[in-house]
Amino acid sequence: MLYFCKKNKMQNFSSLKKLKKYLTINSLFSAISGFIMILFSTKLNIVFGIDKPNIFPFIGANLLVFSIIIWYVSLKKIRNKTLVTAISMLDLFWVLGSFTIVFFRLFNISKTGNILIIIVAIWIAFLAFKQIKNNK
Repeated sequence: MLYFCKKNKMQNFSSLKKLKKYLTINSLFSAISGFIMILFSTKLNIVFGIDKPNIFPFIGANLLVFSIIIWYVSLKKIRNKTLVTAISMLDLFWVLGSFTIVFFRLFNISKTGNILIIIVAIWIAFLAFKQIKNNK
């Protein structure tokens, strides 16, 4: 029985360590993406073939806020399963939204833009899966 308890605690510690790692990666990726969207919005409009000057700064600012929330949870609230689940669900909504935009061609985005959206969506889906898996 004692062995089982020690093994279970070690598994929980390992899961928390992995969860912190994936939340931190998610936070950093969101922050970097947000800064890129804000600083290079004009170039991104060209790459994506859209003429909406405020869309990338708007998404970028929201990503920066999201990254701060993720960072805080990874440092101070890692054991709060509800917060971690909420972050993972928001990631999955991002993925669903991304695939919806590409599949239904909602905004007449360029082929390169659609490829970038799918690549990011796959990466975010991976992070969400790892966060859910390690949120024990």
